[in-house]
Amino acid sequence: MFERVLAPIKAELQEAQNILAKTYQIRAGHLGRFTRLIPGSFHDFIRPALVLLSARIFAPLNSQAVALAAVIQFIYLAARIHRNVRECAVPGDPKDGYQFPVLVGDYFYSRFFTCLCDHGVVKYLNPLSRIICEMSKGGILRVQSGDGLQNADLLKQIVFKETAILFGGGCRLAGDLAGASEREQKALDRLGTSFGMAVGLSEYAQETNGYLGEALVALAGLPPGESRDTLEQLIRLFQKQNAGLAVQVG
Repeated sequence: MFERVLAPIKAELQEAQNILAKTYQIRAGHLGRFTRLIPGSFHDFIRPALVLLSARIFAPLNSQAVALAAVIQFIYLAARIHRNVRECAVPGDPKDGYQFPVLVGDYFYSRFFTCLCDHGVVKYLNPLSRIICEMSKGGILRVQSGDGLQNADLLKQIVFKETAILFGGGCRLAGDLAGASEREQKALDRLGTSFGMAVGLSEYAQETNGYLGEALVALAGLPPGESRDTLEQLIRLFQKQNAGLAVQVG
């Protein structure tokens, strides 16, 4: 279903995936030997897709937009792998321990920097580094909270930092890359952040319709066209499938 909605950017999504795939094979072997890479899930494409569609609203997609989409996914992968590390080493399968996953997560963080350099968009290193810092703060809050995730306000704060801020930042930077005005970049940030809150809260089986409604309101402030229509279809499809059933926890 999502594949049909994203048909207009199928080629560029594949290009971003190709950038990612090249990093999975290192001299020591495929990274899947050392940590759990989950293929074929909603999280494999949603962040790159939002970046590409946000840029495409304002200009034809180019190699820099594709690279930015891959960079956002590198950051997500690194954070997800670190998030899944257990507090204590577990005997048996090394993928359930902590040294290999931490090293692979760090490797993905280093690849995002390399990708920015290779494609001439190193100017985004500063805002992306700030986003990573906020994501790390969210992870610390989550670990500290323990059973406190039952507190709705605390949970929203954690989801904002760990998930939504990367969605919003990715959309905003994509707009900047494609020539969007400051007002339009703010609308993209609101769109991405609201959608990110919905995605993050869905993983905790929380209500998401309010945030999806906010995403649609932000979307209305962007120039009309195929890419905006595709973003709307993507949001409404996520809403229709009720998120929790459509999304695998990353």
